Amino acid sequence: MTVRRLADSDRGYEPLRIRLHDERHARALESQLAALAPLELEQRDGGWEVTVGGSLGDKLVVSVLNAVSNALAGDTTATALVHLNGREYQLQGE
Repeated sequence: MTVRRLADSDRGYEPLRIRLHDERHARALESQLAALAPLELEQRDGGWEVTVGGSLGDKLVVSVLNAVSNALAGDTTATALVHLNGREYQLQGE
């Protein structure tokens, strides 16, 4: 059996997006991810959105999720919505 990874053009490429309510958390996330992938940070609809571009391999996705967890750490009321592959995941600060 041959397994091939779909190219972005094959699967309707959609960047990974993280939506946060607090600018402090968004800036912390941006700082942690800046060296890993192209990023865009913008204020949208009363919150902040970090868009991660480039090729979204497994390692990058894990790094992004760890960075989100770190950015929310210490604030139990903080949440982040992660949009990945057409699905939405909610992460809660601890």
